[in-house]
Amino acid sequence: MSETKQPVDQLIVVVHGVGDPEPGEPVGAFARSIALESKPLKESHSVLWLNEKANESSFIQTFPVHVRDLKMRRNNVKLAEVFWGDVSRVVTGVPGMILGLFQILFGLRYIAYVAADQPGTSAGWLKKLGLISSRILHGPVLAVTLFLGMLAFTISGSQFLWPNSWQGAKWSQVVIFACSIFALVVALIGRRVTRNRVIERSCFWLGVTSAFMFALMIFQAVGLADRQHESSALASRLSLIGHCRVLVVLLGWLWFCEILVMLAMAVCWLMAIMRPNANRRALHIALLLPLLSVGVWGQAIPMLWLTTQASAKKFLRLDDFADVFDEAVPLLGVQFIMCLAVVIATAVVTIRFLRWRAGQTVERFLAGSRGPRLIVHGGLQLVLAACAAVGVSLVITIETLETLGHSHHDYWIGRLMAESNKYAMAILVPVGFLLAFALPRLHPVFDIVLDIVNHFYFRPTNVQDALDDDDEFDINETTFESGNLFFSRRQVIHARMQRILTHYRDNMTERPELIVIAHSQGTQIAIEVLNDPELSWLNNQFCSVKLVTMGSPFSNLYQHYFSHIYPPLDAPYWSSLRRRVDRWTNIFRIDDPVGTEIDFDPILQNANRHESNKQTGLQVESSAATNWLEQTRPYQPAPENCDRTGTEKGSLIKVSNHPVGCRGHVNYWIDREVLNIVHDIVLAPDERERINKAA
Repeated sequence: MSETKQPVDQLIVVVHGVGDPEPGEPVGAFARSIALESKPLKESHSVLWLNEKANESSFIQTFPVHVRDLKMRRNNVKLAEVFWGDVSRVVTGVPGMILGLFQILFGLRYIAYVAADQPGTSAGWLKKLGLISSRILHGPVLAVTLFLGMLAFTISGSQFLWPNSWQGAKWSQVVIFACSIFALVVALIGRRVTRNRVIERSCFWLGVTSAFMFALMIFQAVGLADRQHESSALASRLSLIGHCRVLVVLLGWLWFCEILVMLAMAVCWLMAIMRPNANRRALHIALLLPLLSVGVWGQAIPMLWLTTQASAKKFLRLDDFADVFDEAVPLLGVQFIMCLAVVIATAVVTIRFLRWRAGQTVERFLAGSRGPRLIVHGGLQLVLAACAAVGVSLVITIETLETLGHSHHDYWIGRLMAESNKYAMAILVPVGFLLAFALPRLHPVFDIVLDIVNHFYFRPTNVQDALDDDDEFDINETTFESGNLFFSRRQVIHARMQRILTHYRDNMTERPELIVIAHSQGTQIAIEVLNDPELSWLNNQFCSVKLVTMGSPFSNLYQHYFSHIYPPLDAPYWSSLRRRVDRWTNIFRIDDPVGTEIDFDPILQNANRHESNKQTGLQVESSAATNWLEQTRPYQPAPENCDRTGTEKGSLIKVSNHPVGCRGHVNYWIDREVLNIVHDIVLAPDERERINKAA
């Protein structure tokens, strides 16, 4: 869609954050906030459709840009929204939340991988072992569990319709054959319809499991035909219960391998954090996230086993089937104790935060009062690490004794774990129902975590993959180097903002003021796009560039945990951003667990050093790391005073943090205290004074 070129005094680009807004909702909320003016506004609403890809192809994919045209005082103001919720969104409703939970569990490995992507052999092995752990968990473990669940469902149906039919060897062969063919077809279809590599890998292992069970059935059938005198013993092994027992034993060995990988990761982590200049916070994340993923699956799968066991025993009177899972029972006891400890620690931290929040004011915050960190508290990290160490030790002990021929009932720790299963069954079932009821209230939490997962979601830079998957790769814009990572979902989102800026660059007659207003994860998008070296033309197309961030996780999350990727703002990495942005205003609520103040100290320190050296006549080294002001354009005044010829004038760049009252992380767009600060940026000072007098 092409627009007629029109004069624009201010171009305001709105980038939304969490909360699953509808397209056009954030820009509409901000447009309504402009209605603080004493007279009504003239507004027109339009939807601009831009191509998702830069390259032309037979299939053109587009995305909508909701636009508001406002007449504010004497200025023509254009508001354009960067909408990216369709790329990173948790679907509402309990089924959608469950799907979102699986997306997060499958995606934690991307965060762990990037966290361990640091120099050093130990960090490199920690990164590789994290991938191996994920591939075991989401590959053979998940595939064997699915096939085992299929057999359990088949046995239950057989017992309900034809009692004791599962004991027959011939019927068992028919069932195994049917289940193997069905699972193989599902695996083949799944690999064709999905482009997610984790799901594709799970489908591959489901096919391998199907082939293994089919081969086992054929081998045992041949043995039964050759040894008719042992038919009763072989028939027992050939029954569906016998095949279930094989899968349970196989699953136990897979979990044992998973635990060994966890131990190797712990060794690599210990060696990596001893390396000088290592980002230890990121290395902690690289170890704890795989442990958390294993813990969640380790809680869910044994719970599924015990539920199936109890159901078969109570409703179908299948004692033989219930006995199959006895050797796996202690695992749930281990997981239950670990889960209980983590829940208690989380409750303690949450209560401390709520108590701090109850009496908190902006004045006390400015005086140095800070609440406990919720994402992720250091104490919670210690509890997770301790639980993982205890849990891994117990599992290793149980598995070793079982391998030596001792039942877990023969020693006190095994009996303790088995006894804890009773409490696990008594507590976790009602807790599961409560969790399902509370899932809608956890929606913002899921949104935040999924945004981070999608931010770090990557694909290897393989040219053939790019040719096969044009949805994630844009060959015209990406340089492919074997072994590098391509953050495909992040790039799709960044490309949308770049397309919008490029569109208005080509459809404006004058040099307006550019104001980027972003919330939550949207602030990270805005910061990284404005730091893109390929957008050097921004300095020539706009008379000034202002950035307003609200509830930004930039310093609180990304710089805190991933400082090896996002260094301080005076580092050379941010040189393009420093040259481009004239004023950066950060607004945050003092109780916001995600977005807090941005660490502007390196910038301010370099600015003070520059001013001091100017006064004493000293020469300042001309480098991005030590000299902020020499690499930054002077700040330009408001549009009505903007020098259309491009002459630089005015004062120097401004950075500022603005704390406001306690209201959490969402709804910044309709917060009057926040909007008053935004108005000070968008409106000229004299107009703001007139509005206050009119109010």
